[in-house]
Amino acid sequence: MSRRKKGTHIPATLPILAKLSHEYGHEDPTSAQNGSDSCKHPFTVAQWRDLTSKLKENFSQTDRERMQTLALGIREGLLWCDETMDRYCGLTCHGCRDFCCDADGIYFDDADLIYLLILDNDLPANQTRAKAGLACRYLSITGCILPRMCRPFICTWYLCEPQMELLTAEPLPLQKQFTAVMQMVRRCRQQLLALHNKPSPAIKNLAAPLPCQ
Repeated sequence: MSRRKKGTHIPATLPILAKLSHEYGHEDPTSAQNGSDSCKHPFTVAQWRDLTSKLKENFSQTDRERMQTLALGIREGLLWCDETMDRYCGLTCHGCRDFCCDADGIYFDDADLIYLLILDNDLPANQTRAKAGLACRYLSITGCILPRMCRPFICTWYLCEPQMELLTAEPLPLQKQFTAVMQMVRRCRQQLLALHNKPSPAIKNLAAPLPCQ
């Protein structure tokens, strides 16, 4: 049996992600995940500004071009998934009794911020919540006010059971493409973390949780 070529299920309309798939298609570096949850909690405005500033200062100049390519691949994949995900949300979110946007663990992580910073995108004003237990500040009555490429990745990565049923009802080629794109975006995020310098002690101090109020 011949081995399936890397990138087979990445749509031809995603040239950056397809190219990256040939390079990273079977890599899943465990070290890339270290420290990826350090910013997943509420911040003051000053803490958020200082954290993002320090993250940007820590970009490795020698790896910057590769990081930009990875970030462009991530954006390309997220934009491709947007139409499908919006359709699924429109069919499943209305009247849902277990709204995933209200889940306590929905925060921007390090990979989200590095990805947005390397593309020089306007960062969201702050974390998703002003205090633990509050609803996401970017959720409106009509849905998320952030474009998909600027949301926490978990908001696209996670499919609830009704959405999974919609995906499995799609034609098989689309199922394979969607799965391949999502997996490749995840690998690109891991590679982006792997290339990013380890956080300095200053970042660790800035990432300390807010005192209870």
